[in-house]
Amino acid sequence: MPDLPRRRPSRPSWSEPITERLTPAIKAFVIANAILYAFYVFVREVRAPMTDHLALGPGLWRGEVWQLVTSLFVHFDLLGFVFDLIGLWFVGAFIERTQGTRRFVSLFLGAGVAANIALAGIAHLRTYQAGVVFDGCAFAVLALFCAFGRIYGRAPTQVFGALSMQARHLAWIFVGWGVVAALLRGDWAQLVATLVAAAVGYLFAAPGGFREAWGTFRIRRLKRRYRVLDGGAGPPRRPPKNYVN
Repeated sequence: MPDLPRRRPSRPSWSEPITERLTPAIKAFVIANAILYAFYVFVREVRAPMTDHLALGPGLWRGEVWQLVTSLFVHFDLLGFVFDLIGLWFVGAFIERTQGTRRFVSLFLGAGVAANIALAGIAHLRTYQAGVVFDGCAFAVLALFCAFGRIYGRAPTQVFGALSMQARHLAWIFVGWGVVAALLRGDWAQLVATLVAAAVGYLFAAPGGFREAWGTFRIRRLKRRYRVLDGGAGPPRRPPKNYVN
């Protein structure tokens, strides 16, 4: 899949037509999700096989490792299906235009698989969740929002109508919502998966990846430790009038 040309991040505009934000990669993801959901809804005979072999469930530990990927494209409820596709369309085009198609697809699939590994691992350790089935790409979409927040930072983002906020604040809201929801339900598997998806989206959104994030952390830590001023030391201060050398 060829990469789209990189563009310098500019102020995101939510007023763009829907079709302009349906890039080839997003179209492929949307069509795949829509076809599989239509099969699940209208063809009753495939519901059990989809639940047992395509969604993320106990079959993973019996060798069905493809569930880590296929579960990102199957949905078993209308609400989750709609919100996942809206989120993918909401920020996907901006990530693909700035990072390229290959990096966008890698981020979506990589974050989704990493979150699914964490989700399945914690659920397997907690025996009462061992038989739970997980579906959808909510964690992959969350990683896209985190990447969006890192790329656009303080850029004003139109959310709905006249409501706007900084891109990074929008990402924090989605991460906070996922963390609070997991804590209220006592769902540790979802909590860990949320944090993993957020970390992957943040670290791998820019070409520098983890190295750039670690460098930024070290610089901030040194500034706090040595009280480094961004504007420099400034002109020397005059001694007070009663100063005696």
